[in-house]
Amino acid sequence: MNKDNEKLLKRYELICRNKGLTVESIKAFCKSDLPLFMRFIDDKPLVEVNHIDVEDFFDYCINERSNGDQAISRKFAALNSFFRTMIKKDYLDMKNPLDKLDKIKVRKKVRGHLTEEEVHRLMDYIENKKDYRGAALVALFYSSGCRLSEIWQQDRNSLDFEKRQFKVIGKGEKERMVIFSEDAKQKIFRYLDSRKDDHNALFVSRGNRRYSKKSIQDYVKKTSRAAGIEKNMHPHIFRHSIAMNLLAKGYPLEYIQLLLGHENISTTQVYAHGNIQDIQSKIDEFHKS
Repeated sequence: MNKDNEKLLKRYELICRNKGLTVESIKAFCKSDLPLFMRFIDDKPLVEVNHIDVEDFFDYCINERSNGDQAISRKFAALNSFFRTMIKKDYLDMKNPLDKLDKIKVRKKVRGHLTEEEVHRLMDYIENKKDYRGAALVALFYSSGCRLSEIWQQDRNSLDFEKRQFKVIGKGEKERMVIFSEDAKQKIFRYLDSRKDDHNALFVSRGNRRYSKKSIQDYVKKTSRAAGIEKNMHPHIFRHSIAMNLLAKGYPLEYIQLLLGHENISTTQVYAHGNIQDIQSKIDEFHKS
């Protein structure tokens, strides 16, 4: 990598940190996408880069690295943000080469989800194994619609069991309140009562450490396969599943939007007004059915 280009990349990373970008975004842009582009252009100074270089880079990523739409779209965003920022701050005296390129269109994929019958089959398998941790984990994932990182970060004292609510820090470091079912509450109580440790984490490993994200992913995949579910299983599928199953039963999209913490629902472009308490009784009815 060109030494001057490397210095500019480090400067840009500092700018990103000062702007408050998430650790995940900085890692994706400054440790992956941008270094890959700079290695691709080799010794060519960034100030001499043009739109043809960028087009060639995308062609390389598609044909040599087998990148899909989403990966290319992220690389487009990374390069566009980098050049726009560094030009604006006078670190680069040039025109943004991305201005001559069309934004990458991401084709929407149909997201996999579990039917209610499959959720019950999975839970029955876990219950038959007397796997209290697994039952609490799956019930909390499914009823709250939370992401993996949002469940992983919870401690014993994070959950308000009376209101059946807890706070998460989600995408973009945004805080929101989420809810969980009475069934999940009882399963969590049972799991916590079975523990002999005093670890603060809500879910712990057999070695009494916070249950890692990778271990949770492996658990979901392995246990689902053992339960006879052959879909591509990962923790995020529970988030898709609760949304799809609520939709199938006719629950308003506004409820689902609030449950998942979306600012917008792309399929409806409907902005939901209200607060989390408004939907709790309706969601409870769903979990009792």
